[in-house]
Amino acid sequence: MRRHQFLGLTMAALATATSLVAAGGPARADSARLLHVDNTGLHRPCSDTGSGSVDQPFCTLAAGVAAAGPDTTVTIRGAYDEPLRVTKSGTPGKPVRFVEDGREPGARVAGDRAGVTVDGQHDVEIAGLTVIPNSGAAIAVANSTRITVAGIESLTKRAQVVRLTAVTDSVVRDVQATGNWDTTGAVSLDAATTGVTVTGASFAGYYNVDVGVRVYGSRNSVLGNTFRGRFSAGVRIEAGAVDNVVASNTFLATSYPFLGVESQGSGTSITNNTFTGDCSLAFHVWGAPRGVTVQNNVVDVSGDGCDGGTVGMAVTGAAVSGTTVDYNTVRATDGALPYLWSEDMITLAEFRAVSGQGAHDLDAPGTTVNVDSANSAAPGYVAVDQLGRGRQDNPGVANSGAGPVTYADRGATEQVRAATARLTLSASEDGRTVTADAGQSTPGWTPIVSYSFDFEGVTVTQAGPVASRTLEARDDNHTVTVTVTDGAGLRSQWSATIQPGDGYVPVGPVRVLDTRTGTGAGRTVPLGPGETLALRVADRDGVPATGVTSVTMNVTVTEPTGPGVLTVRPYGVGSQGPTSNLNWTPGLTVANLVVVGVRDGRVEYVNTSAGTVHVVADLVGYHLAARASRFVPQDPVRVLDTRERTGVDSTTPVAPGGTLTLPVTGRAGVPATGVTAVTLNVTATAPTAAGFLTVYPNGRPLPNASTLNWTPGLTVPNLVVVPVVNGKVDFRNTGAGTVHLVADLVGYHTTDVGDAFHAHAPQRLLDTRERIGTAGTTPVPPNGEIMLDLRGLAGRTGPITAVVLNVTVTGPTAHGFLTVHSGYQGPRPNASNLNWGPGQTVPNLVVVPVDTAVRFHNTGPGTVHVVADLYGYYTR
Repeated sequence: MRRHQFLGLTMAALATATSLVAAGGPARADSARLLHVDNTGLHRPCSDTGSGSVDQPFCTLAAGVAAAGPDTTVTIRGAYDEPLRVTKSGTPGKPVRFVEDGREPGARVAGDRAGVTVDGQHDVEIAGLTVIPNSGAAIAVANSTRITVAGIESLTKRAQVVRLTAVTDSVVRDVQATGNWDTTGAVSLDAATTGVTVTGASFAGYYNVDVGVRVYGSRNSVLGNTFRGRFSAGVRIEAGAVDNVVASNTFLATSYPFLGVESQGSGTSITNNTFTGDCSLAFHVWGAPRGVTVQNNVVDVSGDGCDGGTVGMAVTGAAVSGTTVDYNTVRATDGALPYLWSEDMITLAEFRAVSGQGAHDLDAPGTTVNVDSANSAAPGYVAVDQLGRGRQDNPGVANSGAGPVTYADRGATEQVRAATARLTLSASEDGRTVTADAGQSTPGWTPIVSYSFDFEGVTVTQAGPVASRTLEARDDNHTVTVTVTDGAGLRSQWSATIQPGDGYVPVGPVRVLDTRTGTGAGRTVPLGPGETLALRVADRDGVPATGVTSVTMNVTVTEPTGPGVLTVRPYGVGSQGPTSNLNWTPGLTVANLVVVGVRDGRVEYVNTSAGTVHVVADLVGYHLAARASRFVPQDPVRVLDTRERTGVDSTTPVAPGGTLTLPVTGRAGVPATGVTAVTLNVTATAPTAAGFLTVYPNGRPLPNASTLNWTPGLTVPNLVVVPVVNGKVDFRNTGAGTVHLVADLVGYHTTDVGDAFHAHAPQRLLDTRERIGTAGTTPVPPNGEIMLDLRGLAGRTGPITAVVLNVTVTGPTAHGFLTVHSGYQGPRPNASNLNWGPGQTVPNLVVVPVDTAVRFHNTGPGTVHVVADLYGYYTR
């Protein structure tokens, strides 16, 4: 046995106890009266002779106090070089409140002595203030009852945060105390103070004279606080104090010496605390108290590098005959010993032999021994832990505790496994009714007993996991939060947002822009280098003036004088990152389908090249926040190939000026009725002369529009969204030579059930040159493929069924084509999305179904780099 050399210091540094509140910030209530004190001048001029309304707040704290009374909340904003002297009382259940306004710059109160004083009052709440006392305490409460002090921060060191004198039945909660307050304590309760709870506070001590909470009074509680740093005592219970409780606190010694709890008072209960530190002492009971209990605590101490002997807990002097110690876990390492009993440092076995106590104490390492092994009948035991969680039985650990709850844990925190909430949302076709499904939530150690759904302020609580609500008006974003509660009262939350999405209205095609003729632009000159051209698309050509969220256009660049890139974007948004819609080389005519968001009724075209270029745009449809047509995506299905007699009766190409009619409904998965438009990837190949193709509704007059442009021998693809008339679409070859046509169906729009569209700000998801969406910078190998994982998009707005990507291939080393399709597995469809020759850069819009990924397959004999930009997606 060794005499404890740290004992002299700890006995000399006895004195103070501090209390703070657990949980919550400033209280808010539906009060009969609401007054305002605001001297900032940021809202309206203040006046002490006014009403104290939000439009004419008081200028001084004194004016706010004078006007206050029961069931009145006085909000405070600004900095005040005057103390807050509360001279008014509330009534039980209807306190008078003085709280921070909650807006910047907050509320700061300074005083010549205490910053805030309450004397001889009752039913008062002080919350959320920053207090800067010149001397004395930040908050001084005397001769009062039913007082709440919450969320207070004191910015002056060497000043007490809260001083209570003859205070009863009150709460100090959520105080932030960084100090040094010396032995007076950050929070002090005098001998006439009783029935006070200090909870949820955070104390950071700097010096070996600091005391967190100092208690002279009786029947008070210090619950659920955190003490960190260096203290002569985190909590100090004085000799005359009786029946106080110190429970569920955490003590973390980051510097030493550190003493957690020191008590000379009789009837003190030191229960379910956790202490960790080097060269420090968790608990010291001394003097001549009676009826002290030290139970359910977890202590970890180390003696490494300490000047003297280190122990976990100490009971000295006459206190050995009046103290009960049991159900603790005390681990001592590196030369430390777990106990100091009377004057000797001893092991657990020696402690049991000398004291006859500690039958259920443990010194084993690990955390499992603390689980389900506490005494729930111990004085000071609290049914919830420091975090407010109820006791929970770990089914994997045998219950070895005592008392009515045999599965309570030792220490300040309970080991729990709460339910895990999960939530998916879906919307009705009109977007007004949102259905929330929490059926994928998983229980913890106890079953889920209720689901509470918050539909944007309207709460529905029920036993089942599915709830629906019809909203007053359609909105682009609906956020729902579910809270699942288990049988132990533990809760888990999950929030999800759904965008009901947009419907599609097919039109035209109709020419809306041509810089060669002045159509739409009021000009007949090309776009200059770096120039931006704005185009109004709303309230013209059949497009409504309002409600349009995006448009679909076939955009063509022609007569470029140098290589370049065209970006089409919503009007006035500025650069949206390294994304593009069309790429070209000098003299080439290139077309691509574009889906672009509409802002202020307009879109804009940006020429990022160093040369000039003419731009042509044909509108083929628009999206709006209404039911309209919905989309049904599918993996590509070849419905036309004039080389292979697919969809036609012969293998002859389309003649110059010839029209090919293709039935599209009632085949390839497309319904026979209710179809408004189809989406096709159309490829022109083996043309014998320069020309262009127009795809348009069957039987309608040939529009002044183009879908693809080619030169002899070139293979050119482009995505087409074309209205369906008579169940058919028409293809017109306007060239002087013949051309073969290939079409792959990738989806259709329908008035029946389908998916809603969501425009997305352009986002680069894949670039094999830049390690975006892929681990390396190598191109896709011959007959190889690359996967793009899209699981990161899931859960934003509900199940994503398809994505709209602008896909660009660049740097190919040989002729080839790319097939884009869904899934990690499954057969590759007989279809193509892009075709290229060596060295070409070719873009094309792609609509592809999604499960969890998209596959890009290079069917060429050479390598090729692939770039993919997200422009939108579909959801159910």
